[in-house]
Amino acid sequence: MLYQNPILRGDYSDPDMIRVGEDYYMVSSSFTYLPGIPVLHSRDLVHWRLINYAARSLPFERYNAPAHKCGTWAPSIRYHNGTYYVYICLPDEGLLAFTASDPADAWQPHYVKDVTGWIDPCPFWDEDGSAYLLHAFAASRAGIKSILYLHRMSPDGLHILDNGQMVFDGKLENETTEGPKMYKRDGLYYILAPAGGVAHGWQLAMRSASPYGPYEVKRVLEQGSTPVNGPHQGGWVDTPFGEDWFIHFQDVGVYGRIPHLQPVHWADGWPVIGSGGKPVMACEAPRASEQTEPMIPTSDEFQGKLSLAWQWQANPRQAWYAFTPAGLRLFAAQAPSLFMAGQVLSQLMQSFRFSMEVRLTLHSSSDTDCAGIAVMGYQYHYLALCPGEIRLMRGLAKERSRFVPTDVREAELESRPYANDIAYFRLEVSDGSVCFFFRKDGKAWQPLGGEVPLSCGGWTGARPGIFAMSKEASDGYADFAYCRYINLLSNNAY
Repeated sequence: MLYQNPILRGDYSDPDMIRVGEDYYMVSSSFTYLPGIPVLHSRDLVHWRLINYAARSLPFERYNAPAHKCGTWAPSIRYHNGTYYVYICLPDEGLLAFTASDPADAWQPHYVKDVTGWIDPCPFWDEDGSAYLLHAFAASRAGIKSILYLHRMSPDGLHILDNGQMVFDGKLENETTEGPKMYKRDGLYYILAPAGGVAHGWQLAMRSASPYGPYEVKRVLEQGSTPVNGPHQGGWVDTPFGEDWFIHFQDVGVYGRIPHLQPVHWADGWPVIGSGGKPVMACEAPRASEQTEPMIPTSDEFQGKLSLAWQWQANPRQAWYAFTPAGLRLFAAQAPSLFMAGQVLSQLMQSFRFSMEVRLTLHSSSDTDCAGIAVMGYQYHYLALCPGEIRLMRGLAKERSRFVPTDVREAELESRPYANDIAYFRLEVSDGSVCFFFRKDGKAWQPLGGEVPLSCGGWTGARPGIFAMSKEASDGYADFAYCRYINLLSNNAY
């Protein structure tokens, strides 16, 4: 059976994966969106199911409000002595680990080290039980961006035991070396890491007879004449059938960072990824005892709980929502803008062309109450049902610095008088743009505002979502009867 890349169209940035028996697990970044660090499961490496999140929330007050470009950067996942581990560095708050005996059950958080500037941590347990942690540095925090450090850890992986040692410096030829993953094969230690930046970089393999080096270095995957730019950060996994595979992401702009699966074979002790070190767009699928039934949720009928599709823009609060016979009730929490509203519920786009439709009822107690659908990014748009009218709004967020609040400005693009408290809203995404529509019950769809562009967020692609909000303290709320997502691509067109 042939498979085609990308294997997922969702923005599963910085993927890392492991195999335990015949089960594969993958995790990815989610930044300010919580619950965070999605956990996916597969039996064949091609088809995936979203089964959980490792981080239900983050234990720092900062994340009680949106913290765009911060949060969960580039996790790694490993399995050791019956325990699953996920490691993450928050760029300002330090190193966290999450542990579980079953990836589908609740993960236990551990605050391992208070440190600023570490990113992309990867644990490694050697055959003698020695434990190590490998990581990179964030130039925005540490002033360096091409150095990898290795530390000793306690055997349980929850304590850093030393100040570490530099094991690699990319210098000029491999600037922005990051996202390292450490492995051992045939008695040699290997580090796989991207270099050169997200958009136009390449994959490195390093090998040494000692975990501390010195390491030989070789490029093992780069774009060449293929359409796969980057190709960026990922991980290597073997199969029970003796095959080797590598999953990395490709940055496709407003659609985010999407995972590709590449075959791996070994020559002279080096991994050769893809076809001769270039990405493949189609390939014979990995051998597997069974094919996974894919399940990445999108639509939600709001029957008593939120589906795994949804993430908030900040640490979740029970005060933001409830379930009633009318569906999902979102309370109109006060916020200065939608960009800074933690109560926005959004999800990853799962297609390059799709529609999303909701039915909502607004119960307002303030003239500033509103509710509707949105596509978030640093330039975002939302269609809002407000008292007496429907508005199409645009927001522009401009970063000042990580120490100074982001400047956000919102403006109305178009509005229509609307006397009803019930509305149907629809958005359609295609070719990097979105169009918004509304209608009354039983009436035809009416466009509002024309085609507007999608925009990237803080290290993310654009994100469709729903919300209720007020610019002042309010007892208002909106009831969402459903959210229905339709993939408008009939095939796996790239």
